[in-house]
Amino acid sequence: MLERSLVVLRVGHRGAAGHATGNTLASIAKALALGVDFVEIDVRATRDGHPVVFHDRRVDGTTDGSGAVIELTLEEMLRLRTDDGQPIPTLDEALAVINNRAGLMLDIKSPGIVKRVCASVTGNKVVRPVMYASFLHAELLAVKRLASGAHTMALLDSVPVHPTAFAQDAGVTHVGVGIDCLTGEFVSALHQEGLRVFVYTVNEPSDIAWVRSLGVDGIISDFPERI
Repeated sequence: MLERSLVVLRVGHRGAAGHATGNTLASIAKALALGVDFVEIDVRATRDGHPVVFHDRRVDGTTDGSGAVIELTLEEMLRLRTDDGQPIPTLDEALAVINNRAGLMLDIKSPGIVKRVCASVTGNKVVRPVMYASFLHAELLAVKRLASGAHTMALLDSVPVHPTAFAQDAGVTHVGVGIDCLTGEFVSALHQEGLRVFVYTVNEPSDIAWVRSLGVDGIISDFPERI
């Protein structure tokens, strides 16, 4: 599924965040119901080192709690509720819901959590493709040290001075590029180096058509049914 093909892979962003609060079990279930190829979720570490599914550095503003995720224990995180009353899932809970019905894209938000994340994937007997993604490119090297055959994706929110050196440094075969910095030239340069290109977060139908015209390999969207 992760080899280059004419098929553009459909990735549900934080589950299907256009339909339900992102990174909740309800959002993940909606993405599966929409038939996505991959479910993308964000993973952070609690103070006691447990991987939980949460995007922001702090819980203020999106839950009934306050403080940074890294300052809260797992027990404290599990007591929180989102603005619409949903609990914060652990990574194990999210993987149990996905249950090999789609591929996984795990956006690693915290340094030093890779070993626990990989153990959770192994412990949940995940057999569908898994993509470990991160803006923290050193964490992707850590994934490779634990599992040399793992698929890894370097995330970017700007175009680097050298368009492909970062990928070689991080040892990745996939690149995730923000739509705001995507260009046809950048896609071509990455493809010429044998890299697969995914773009985030693409919601408008006109933008989806445009990034498709550039030949991207995957699209990450809050509304994956539009892809």
